[in-house]
Amino acid sequence: MEILIILRLFFILAAAFYLAVHLGLSIGLRRCKQTKSPLQPFVSAIVAARNEERTIGQVLECLSQQTYTHHELIIINDRSTDNTAAVIADFQKKNPAIKRIDITTVPSDMPAKKNALRAGIKASKGEILCFTDADCFPPPTWVEELVQQFEPEVGLVAGYSPYTIPSDKKTSNRILRKIFFKFISYEEFRAAIWSSGAIGWNLGWLCTGRNLAYRRKVYNELGGFEKIKQSISGDDDLFLQLVRKLTDWEIRYVKTRESFVPTVPPADFWSFIEQRKRHFSASKAFTFPMMFFFFFYHLANFLLFFSPFVFLLHLSPIPIVIACIVTKLFADMILVFFSARTFDGSTYCRSLIIMEVFYVLYNSLIGPLGIFKKFEWKQS
Repeated sequence: MEILIILRLFFILAAAFYLAVHLGLSIGLRRCKQTKSPLQPFVSAIVAARNEERTIGQVLECLSQQTYTHHELIIINDRSTDNTAAVIADFQKKNPAIKRIDITTVPSDMPAKKNALRAGIKASKGEILCFTDADCFPPPTWVEELVQQFEPEVGLVAGYSPYTIPSDKKTSNRILRKIFFKFISYEEFRAAIWSSGAIGWNLGWLCTGRNLAYRRKVYNELGGFEKIKQSISGDDDLFLQLVRKLTDWEIRYVKTRESFVPTVPPADFWSFIEQRKRHFSASKAFTFPMMFFFFFYHLANFLLFFSPFVFLLHLSPIPIVIACIVTKLFADMILVFFSARTFDGSTYCRSLIIMEVFYVLYNSLIGPLGIFKKFEWKQS
């Protein structure tokens, strides 16, 4: 009997914790300060590319059309074996401001992606360093919107990078592909809530390198990526955590739609899994309290979602199970409601339950792979 009582109390605690986290993230999103700094610092837009011939041309086109003109464009061609270098060279003829850096080898002291970014930063001149990926398409106002958040006390600005869902012309598996693209968009939406909500409370846990900017002073003050070179990924969120823990600089999250950076989704399910394993791997470098927090959050989500099975096994009375289910639905709807204006959260109202099924399974099954499996950046 004592074990059953403890189990029931654990479910109640999980429900309260899950609800509190969602309330906190939603309020944190509202707390994110937005500014219009009049300062016009020189900016370096930096992109690391490896075998990106399919998208690099469109990326360069987007970066060449920025409304903020006091900037330079730096593209790092990291050991590409396709026509990436040739595409960049063609754009350089039209826009001499584009600077290309070719990397032929990876040093032993730094993972491939961080080494590419390090080379780009070293060759840059900007006071503000803006980063996106070679499969992202920044709007013309991207740099301008990021720069406006850099008041004198701000050292880093993070932003949202939603997936651009392709028009599916395939006749086979159309429904499955639609569900797949819907889910990865939902997962990215959830990641944006985590990033912005935490930053709103001055915590700064997570962000994406597809839409990120920070001062050169911050980079130099932290010694570049030296403190996080043990992780293959993490040039974004691990760097963000260093800024929060080791410096006095403020961190901002830009919420304007003009700052959103659309990105190409993974081509298929297995590409998505490989990408997410790489992202999850950075959690190995999280502090123990952060690891425990995220573990208990995802455990609580798992338990609440599958709480009906506890009733079927006669381990918990129906009132507790109903309370768990209602709490989870209410907590999830809070995220949708509070993010409706910022991240179009309302688009997930009808599909919320099915999206949560995949979200729970995704974090339960894919997350551990990122921690225990080895991988490389773009098959380095």
